[in-house]
Formats: sequence, C-alpha cells, structure tokens
Amino acid sequence: MDYEDFYAEYDVIANALKEQLSSQQRLLKRICKNVEAGDLKSTARDLASAASAASESVRLASDVAEKIGSFDTADYLRSGDFAKQLVALCTENEINIRGEGASYEVFPYRLKIDPQNEELLINGRKAVGLRPRAVAAYLAKGRARLLSAAFNPAQYATELAGAYDLALLASRPGKPVAPDADIYLTALYKFLTPMRRFRREYDVQAYAFDLARLYEAESNESADGRRFQFGPSRNNSKAIRIVDSAGNEQFLATIRFYRE
Repeated sequence: MDYEDFYAEYDVIANALKEQLSSQQRLLKRICKNVEAGDLKSTARDLASAASAASESVRLASDVAEKIGSFDTADYLRSGDFAKQLVALCTENEINIRGEGASYEVFPYRLKIDPQNEELLINGRKAVGLRPRAVAAYLAKGRARLLSAAFNPAQYATELAGAYDLALLASRPGKPVAPDADIYLTALYKFLTPMRRFRREYDVQAYAFDLARLYEAESNESADGRRFQFGPSRNNSKAIRIVDSAGNEQFLATIRFYRE
C-alpha cells in the first residue's frame, strides 16, 4: 500500500466535490441577485440546477467517505509500507534516518510506529498525520529550525563542566581522582537532570542535540579556561549518536575537561 497512490485517487474525487460546491456557491449568488431584482422566472431555473448540484455533491461526499474508509491505517503501519516509504523519502531528501521495525531515528527525533493505536510517536508525542511525505517534511523543517536556534557553546560547555566535576567526585568517593579523566556523557546527563521532571523538560534527545552543536563549535573552551575533548568508545551502546549539520553520523562516548 502506497499512501501517495491513495492520495492521488482521493484527490480526484475531492476536486470533483470542490468543483460541485463552487458551482452551488455561484448558483446561490445568482439566485440571490435575481430575487433581489425580481427575476423569479430565472430564479426557478437556477433553483432546479442548484438542487441537481446538491444531489451530485452528496454523491461525491459519499464517494470521499468511502475512499477514506477503504484505507486500513493499522495494516499500513503494521505491514512496514509506511516505514519503507518514509525511509525512501528521507533518503531522497538527504535526511539521515536509521532504524528498523517500529523504531527509527531522524536525529534528534525518535520515531515509534504504533499500529495498534494507529499512530506515529515523535519523541513520545503523537504525530499530526501519517502521510510519509508530510512526516519527512516536518522532520526536515524541525531539524532546520533547531539548527538555526541560538546556542552559546562557551556557556553550555561551562554548564557541562559543572556536571563533569560532580561526576568526577562521584566516580571514586573518598579517593584521589585525576582532574582531567574521561567521563561517560551518559553519566553527565544524570547530573544535569537529577530529577525526573528535569528529564521531561530536557530529554536525552535534546541533550544529544546540544552535544552535537557543541561538537561542531569553533572553540572548545569553557568559561573557567578549561578545554574539553570528546572521546569514542569501543562499545557504541555506551556512546551517544549524533548527526552533524552536514548529515554525517558520529558517536560520542566520553568527555574530559583539561588545562593546557
């Protein structure tokens, strides 16, 4: 099942209905004008035409309803057709998408396909529609908007450094800790969002997106003069996946703050 095929068939019927409704509007205006002028003979003819047009509109509205009812949304999502078309459209428009089955990622968005409830969740929120072309456009526009939003790398690095210092102290309680040791970025997130409500307001995807912008920043210095350096991991399950502004995939696992 291809949504674009369905939409093209629906569009033919909908346009015919639109034309019929426009015809009725024109007839109504003419009827009102003739009654105002006292031309009741012409009015009678136009009323007959209006009744015929109204009957045709009812038929076309029924055809539209039948066409809409013929689309099995649950099967469309369950069969994988929706995912296949979304991936194809994202690839066509150079939107980095990855995943399989019911879960996909278009950084910084996580997508979950839910056939049972006939919906698509984007970062946990229900998408407004299920047309793959519209979803791909929404994701591209949203990512572009996020990339253009104001971001102060030095300020964010300073906030991250504060969480880093706390994570260092917690990593070896009561024991000496190297001031520039590598700390997992996933550990820092816990110190940035110590309470559940903080994590709702600043989720992991938002964190990953900020890390992506920090990764691309021209300067790698925080307000206290320390510099930062990201590091990889042999185990990508411990890394945070980002996609840079050029669409390249990167995996960031650790960070360290140091003085030269």
